Amino acid sequence: MSLKSIGKEVVEEVPYGLYVWVTPDEWVVQDDDGNVMNVFAMKGDRKAMDAIRQAAVYYGFPEGRPVFWSGRRRISDEELEEQAMRQRWGLEPDPMNYAAIKDEIKERHLNNG
Repeated sequence: MSLKSIGKEVVEEVPYGLYVWVTPDEWVVQDDDGNVMNVFAMKGDRKAMDAIRQAAVYYGFPEGRPVFWSGRRRISDEELEEQAMRQRWGLEPDPMNYAAIKDEIKERHLNNG
């Protein structure tokens, strides 16, 4: 017996995120340290898509396309360490995760109402 999913749709909870450059063979462009080439933007921002396209061409990746990663943002190495610590403590790793904050407020309201 197999289950089939029909009518699946990705729900983006926030309008911001990162545009990354994906090559025709589906590789995300990144440097030797694993840092992904990206532009922080609102979904549909043509200037951001053009900026990442220009950067990709400059760095030798003229073929490909911009892909939007919803809800993602850049963080520093220190923020990464803090998020790992928060996760170990059982907290939401990213204190700036709007969708998680919204869900927590909704849950509190339902439990107190």
